[in-house]
Amino acid sequence: MNAIGDEMKRFLIPGAVAAALMLCAPAHAEVAHPPLWTVHGAKGTVYLLSSLHLLPPRVDWHNTQIDTAMRSADSFVFEVPTGASERDEETKFILDNGLLPAGHKLHEELSDDARRDFHRALDLAGMDERNLDQKQPWLVEVVLTVQSMYRRNYSAEHTPEEEAFALASSTGKDIRYLDTTLQQLEFLQGADRSTGFERFSAVLADFPNQPGRESKFVDAWVSGDVGASAALISAGLRELPDEQTLLNERNRDWAQQIQGMLGEKRTFFVTVGIAHLVGPQGVPALLRAKGITVDGPG
Repeated sequence: MNAIGDEMKRFLIPGAVAAALMLCAPAHAEVAHPPLWTVHGAKGTVYLLSSLHLLPPRVDWHNTQIDTAMRSADSFVFEVPTGASERDEETKFILDNGLLPAGHKLHEELSDDARRDFHRALDLAGMDERNLDQKQPWLVEVVLTVQSMYRRNYSAEHTPEEEAFALASSTGKDIRYLDTTLQQLEFLQGADRSTGFERFSAVLADFPNQPGRESKFVDAWVSGDVGASAALISAGLRELPDEQTLLNERNRDWAQQIQGMLGEKRTFFVTVGIAHLVGPQGVPALLRAKGITVDGPG
């Protein structure tokens, strides 16, 4: 797979792209307290651990409650599989949906101001325009965002997903997924194709301002402040109603899947992005609305 595909696989994120943008490296070691929920059923128990899909170095999110829950799990559940067949599916999706029509170049579709902002974003991400100039705006937005985070030493290593998956794999535990690769890619692509260049221009203009907002988001996750996390996610999606609708639909689907898990005599450890777990349309709130007992943050 080419570099674009590799970046996409790293960034098959849950929640809206806006939510995933809100990350910034702390200057010193952080002890994180990521929100954890416990869902109780007649037969099964489900632990829901919130995650950020890329983390700066020196963030320690382990604690006794989380580690005990992980060790007790019979099954581990993640957002999307990342095997060889999924990489093939991803490559096909990008070829079918991530390229501009033949003869078109991204920079030629941008206004003078947007082209200036594009070059500034390329500098911040450390990328060459030639590697992106034939790509659709939604794909370039994802790649620029991820690459700029990599330049700030963010990584998927040592995230809750990475370590939970390593534990499940090494101990031969049951592993399941809530989404397919196609569902995640379609979410990243967005619901409204008509505003692609308009939205991309707005993202480029705002690109240098992202770290300031990102630092607030990582601080909220580190401190376990679900109210602040929900407010930041809501603000990030305010101008993206289609993405908000898609996020809510996915949360309802996941809540239904988790309700089904409670009918099994097993303990599940579910690790997903925090965008799916906070606010009135987050999975814990949806489960509570069904009358299911959920311990953890309100």
